[in-house]
Amino acid sequence: MALPTQTIQALAVSPGIAIGRTMRVTGQTRYREPEPHRITEDEIPAELSRLSAALALTRTQLVELRQEVRNKLKAQEAEIFDAHIMIVDDRTMIAEAEKGIREKHYVAEYALYLASEHFANVFAGMADEYLRERAADIRDVSARILSNLTNIHVHGHEIDLDDRRIIVAHNLSPSETAQLDVEKVLGFAVETGSATSHTAILARSMRLPAVVGIPPELPEQLTADDKLIIDGYSGKLLINPDARTEEAYRLKKAEAGQLWSRLESESELRPETTDGFIVQLAANLDSPDKVGEVKRCGASGIGLFRTEYLYMNRQTLPDEEEQFEVYKKLLVECDNAPLIVRTLDVGGDKFNTNIYRANEQNPFLGLRGIRLCLHERRDILETQLRALLRAGVFGNLRVMLPMVSSIREVIEVRSIIGQLQQQLENEKLEYMSHLPLGIMIETPAAALMADKFAPMVDFFSIGTNDLVQYTMAIDRGNERVAYLYRPSHPAILGLIRNCVEAANRHNIWVSVCGQAAADAYMVPLLAGIGVHELSMAPSSIAVVRRVIRSMSMFEMQETAQAALACTNATDALAISEALIHLRAPEIVNI
Repeated sequence: MALPTQTIQALAVSPGIAIGRTMRVTGQTRYREPEPHRITEDEIPAELSRLSAALALTRTQLVELRQEVRNKLKAQEAEIFDAHIMIVDDRTMIAEAEKGIREKHYVAEYALYLASEHFANVFAGMADEYLRERAADIRDVSARILSNLTNIHVHGHEIDLDDRRIIVAHNLSPSETAQLDVEKVLGFAVETGSATSHTAILARSMRLPAVVGIPPELPEQLTADDKLIIDGYSGKLLINPDARTEEAYRLKKAEAGQLWSRLESESELRPETTDGFIVQLAANLDSPDKVGEVKRCGASGIGLFRTEYLYMNRQTLPDEEEQFEVYKKLLVECDNAPLIVRTLDVGGDKFNTNIYRANEQNPFLGLRGIRLCLHERRDILETQLRALLRAGVFGNLRVMLPMVSSIREVIEVRSIIGQLQQQLENEKLEYMSHLPLGIMIETPAAALMADKFAPMVDFFSIGTNDLVQYTMAIDRGNERVAYLYRPSHPAILGLIRNCVEAANRHNIWVSVCGQAAADAYMVPLLAGIGVHELSMAPSSIAVVRRVIRSMSMFEMQETAQAALACTNATDALAISEALIHLRAPEIVNI
């Protein structure tokens, strides 16, 4: 029986409009907790051999899948499966599984499951959304290993579709997504995931409209007879729409395609308001191999380079030479455009057992970011800073410190930089004599003390994701308080204004590098408050550029002032939405 006509608001992760019938997919049912069977002492060698054989087979399959993706999409997307291969090769996780076999006498399936869940939960609890999504990669790889252990080979088979369909599932792993037949799949809607998941990244590359965050009960309620519309711009999922709505969306699909083509063709235009003010647009990056994407979208540079990927899925820490080569490569390819590198930003979530030495009950309020590097792992910070100082002579390098909350932290880092520069001088190695140093404003303490920080740094970069979380005292991953996660809240806007005013008094600049920077409706508020640069995923720059070029700075300033006078986030955002509808109505529905 078909469901009644209804609209569900989900999260858009891949743009486009898809209209078609439903195809339900179970999605990762192979990843489930096995029976905790035990073995005898004599059976341990055979069980270890089973695990070793499954790992070898899994690695072979992933190498083949990587090549398949490289042939079908781009080398850049194939790198996702380089990360999966690294997980298979990660001795830390595999050693824990082997320990479960040797010491607890578990069968290989159960020992592997316990080890993979341990590491997946570590990533799932991280503050950084990009790192949180790596839990899905661990489970995807572990599911493949489990299927090889049990000879239930779910992977390697394309989803069987009789005609072009919209896939609905609780979850689609990167492996499953990569093997979708784009000739038969119109788009997909899933319960789990985010815009930074590898599944979402693949969907964008495959140009498949996609949304995540659908109700968990929906996949079981839908049938093959249900017609769906996926709006990959607004995040809406329409179930069994009437004829008039369907026709409207077919028209929107055609218009949106034309608009995106126009937006992409504007990549060489300056992000300049109608009254002549420039708001710089930079790109967030997590891999040194994606600089080409930054250039294609017309970004002014890289506003946030996450260095955490250098430390992921490995037993040893990256040494100075390895980091030097990565940073040098980035700077050369940036061709003197600014590159802002964030120093290692991990914490008490045991991101890597080689990094963190103790457990914490509340890692989000513990030794995170610069706190960890100064108090527990100064050796890691010094190695990274030495590499950056050496690489800096090859381009326009700037460095920012994460999770700063006290003046002392900046003083300590500046002292360390001075000591390292003296070391490099003594070693007769080239280095930057002046390393522009900024801080991330992620805590209310840093935002409120902006006037004290400003004389000591070269720039501010506001991380709105954490600033909202800490200011509003909410966990972004907790659906029960998710309604409070609103960057347009006047309290957040007030903290941003405080940072901008302090920066202006001391002649330094301010960037926003959180999700708010990519939100078209937040752009008038942030630019109107006086933020100098917005840094976001390269795919978001085209829309934000159009918004900036469609209105005057005077209008944005007036809008920001009105929003700051509001008492709640909804009213503040509505004022900005009204300006968008007036000046850039073409982007309202994308």
